[in-house]
Amino acid sequence: MRTETITRILDGVAGVRRDGAAWLIPEEVEVSVFIALPAEVLNVPRISRVEAVGDLIILDTFKGERFHFAAENLAGVKSAASEKRTANRGAGFR
Repeated sequence: MRTETITRILDGVAGVRRDGAAWLIPEEVEVSVFIALPAEVLNVPRISRVEAVGDLIILDTFKGERFHFAAENLAGVKSAASEKRTANRGAGFR
């Protein structure tokens, strides 16, 4: 995937904000990135930050992990808004 395509995808995700060459993703927005490897597709879930440096993509997760990949290995991006949790967490009986 070209860096321009990654830019268009992340700029279109609600809640994601740009900070220079990086995109900062709040915890309320779940973003996963799929990396195409020779024998399999790797899923990197719960991304907190994506940085584009030339043809390199750096992914940081909320678990504190950091991944470095060539931009051409990026196969896709999945995004979803997290469910808002309410204060009332009853068992559902009324």
